[in-house]
Amino acid sequence: MKKLYVILVSILSAHLSVQAQNAATPNPGFENWTQVGNRWDPNNWNNLNPSTAIIGILTCTRASGADVHSGTYAIKLTTKNVFGVTANGIASTATLITTPPYGVTGGIPYTQRPDSIVGWYKATPISTADSGFVQFVLLGAANDTIGFVRQYFPNTPVATYTRFSAPVVYSSGATPVNSYWILSSSNPTTPQVNSNIFIDDIDLIFNSSGINELNSQLPFHVVNSIVDAEVEVINSSGRNADFLIFDSTGKRVMSKSVPQGDAKLNLQHLNTGVYLYKFYQAGLTTPVYGKLIKL
Repeated sequence: MKKLYVILVSILSAHLSVQAQNAATPNPGFENWTQVGNRWDPNNWNNLNPSTAIIGILTCTRASGADVHSGTYAIKLTTKNVFGVTANGIASTATLITTPPYGVTGGIPYTQRPDSIVGWYKATPISTADSGFVQFVLLGAANDTIGFVRQYFPNTPVATYTRFSAPVVYSSGATPVNSYWILSSSNPTTPQVNSNIFIDDIDLIFNSSGINELNSQLPFHVVNSIVDAEVEVINSSGRNADFLIFDSTGKRVMSKSVPQGDAKLNLQHLNTGVYLYKFYQAGLTTPVYGKLIKL
C-alpha cells in the first residue's frame, strides 16, 4: 500500500500540476542552520533558544541521522521547564512574543491562497494530555485572519516519520498580505515537559485549476475537490467504474461502484483532511487520479 501511495503522489505531481509554492515557507526542509555559540538555530525560523540558551536550555535543536525524513537535517522541538514555566518548543516564521500574554507578531508578506499544508512528522508526547501541532495562518490588510489551519498530532507516540496534511479553511475571499507558520511540541492548554516533535519537509499545496479542467476529455470527473458531507462524481464512460479514496498514509478508506451518470457519495465517515482518489475501470488506458479536501 505504501508503494501505491508513492505512485499516487508521483502521478499527482506530474499530471495534475499540484504545485508547491514556498515563498511563505523558507527553509522548508530545515537543511539550513546557523551556529550561535554551542547551539544551532534554523535559518529563517524564530524559536526560544535566544532567550533560554543563556541558562543552558534549548527547546529547538537540529536533528540528524535516523531523525531525518529526507536530506541531512530536520527540526526537533521539545517542551521544557524554564524558571518554573512550562515552555513549548516553538518555531515560527513570525516573531515570538516571549512575555505575557505571549503569542506572535509579524510574519512573511504573502498574497497566495494555498488549499492545504503538508509535511512529515514523528512525535513523543509525554502523556495523552499533550499533543504537538503545526499551524499556518494567512492575514489580511487589517491583520484579520483570512485563512487558518492547525493540524494536531496524535497524543500517543509516533516513532516513524508519518505524512500529515490538512486543508486551509478560509473565512474571507480577500487577498492575504501576510502569513506565518507555527510549529509546537505541545498543545496550548496542557503542555507536558519533555514532549517533543520532529518536523521535516513542510509545504503549501495549490490545486487552483483542479482535476476537472485538466482531465476534461476523460470520462470521469469530480465536480468539486473541496467537499463536506458528500462528493459529486460524474461517470460518462457508459459502464460502471470504481471510485477509490485513500488517506494520507496510502490506506484505502472508501470504495464505491459508480454507475453511468451523476452520483453523490456520502463522505461523513471521513475525518477532515486531504485525500487522494482514483477512478478504476477494467481496460481504462488513462487512469484518473486526484485530490479531495474534506472539510
